[in-house]
Amino acid sequence: MKRKNSLFSRPTASKTPQSKKTIEYPDVIEVQGLSHEGRGIAKQDGKTLFISGALPTEQVRFKIEARHRRYDEAIYTEIVTPSAHRVPASCDYYERCGGCDLQHLNHEQQITTKQALVIDQLSRLGKFTPLEVEQPITSPSWHYRRSCRLGINQLTRDNSAIVGFRRKGSSKLIKIDHCPVLSEPLDKILSSLPAVLEETENFKEITHAEISMGDNEGALTLRVKKTPKEPLITQLNELAQANNFKLYFDFGDRIEAVDGEAQLNYRIAETDTLIHFKPGDFIQVNAKVNEQMIQRALSWLQLSKNDRVLDLFCGIGNFTLPIATRVESIVGIEGVEEMVIRANDNAQINQIDNCEFHKANLTNDLRAMPWYKQGFNKIVLDPPRTGALEIIKQLKQHSAEMVLYVSCNPAALARDGAELISQGYKATRFCVMDMFPHTSHVESLVLFERI
Repeated sequence: MKRKNSLFSRPTASKTPQSKKTIEYPDVIEVQGLSHEGRGIAKQDGKTLFISGALPTEQVRFKIEARHRRYDEAIYTEIVTPSAHRVPASCDYYERCGGCDLQHLNHEQQITTKQALVIDQLSRLGKFTPLEVEQPITSPSWHYRRSCRLGINQLTRDNSAIVGFRRKGSSKLIKIDHCPVLSEPLDKILSSLPAVLEETENFKEITHAEISMGDNEGALTLRVKKTPKEPLITQLNELAQANNFKLYFDFGDRIEAVDGEAQLNYRIAETDTLIHFKPGDFIQVNAKVNEQMIQRALSWLQLSKNDRVLDLFCGIGNFTLPIATRVESIVGIEGVEEMVIRANDNAQINQIDNCEFHKANLTNDLRAMPWYKQGFNKIVLDPPRTGALEIIKQLKQHSAEMVLYVSCNPAALARDGAELISQGYKATRFCVMDMFPHTSHVESLVLFERI
């Protein structure tokens, strides 16, 4: 689930269309399913048709916007028979903003649909089905994001500020005054930032903003080409302070605090563990889901003081440190040096001395590493979207009792799960996690146990 906090983006086709000619059809077609990108799936003359905005069971009219060899892409022009699960979008920008894909689908049905999609991919691609499907991990559907990235642009014609996210199907920005998925402190920054920028004649040196919020304080980090002029710095700093944020400038090769460091942290209640982070660090954007995810991981792993655990792709210790409170020892491995430093600092802050952290490229052969030879009976994997196939192939010698896999990509999970099963594991427990309500993104938790 390591994913750089980035501008909301809408999934697009990866292949160049054979034709971009728009063709509108008067015929009504029935939508049969929903794709992993959140588009309706239908069949036209035996060819797969992806219809943006359409839902399963609906009858719609449509127009084709792009043709490909194996499938076509369309948008609906009329919903003749709506789905019982269709709801009005709650955001004024939904039709134009690329941030959310599924606001037109009832929130509970979003979760049900995502669960079915993941299980289907595990069955079709991985050739396995979890023995037990547990209740999804959920959160409130609004105001759940504690971090985001905002694009910033200055219009030449009137020097006005565009602060917002990418448009649907485009790299261009749409101006957003309010975003209902952002936590209230982040939304206040979003709403106030344009007016502050427009008070100066030129802010073209600012390209985007990264906003992150801990339990008590936040950071407003502006990516800049050069240091802004002093009047603008003063105004930006006043905005940050008024909302309990600290202001930072990101120069590309370094991040500098303008007026003191922010106290960025969040507490894992289950183990009373405090996790500190800095601007630019990866954190799970949904605090409530993250807390429940850790609780479920601790429960599924059946941890004891005899366990020796390996946590791969450990980040700043989000799983490592809570697990450390219940085991003999744990080793965390991460590919980013700054994250390793932060994880070690977090261990010291929490006075945890039975864990160690190391930097390593987890796509390389690691069997010669001293930490690899320690021997582990339980393993946690929290990889990026590309998955963890290379390291999974190297884990055979440990013969771990359990492997807990945290996934943000069902296709990678299916592939990697198939490899674990070939090594003698069985997928015993599974759940989806509603980390990103109203989007097509789906997170999963799977426990593999040695047969």
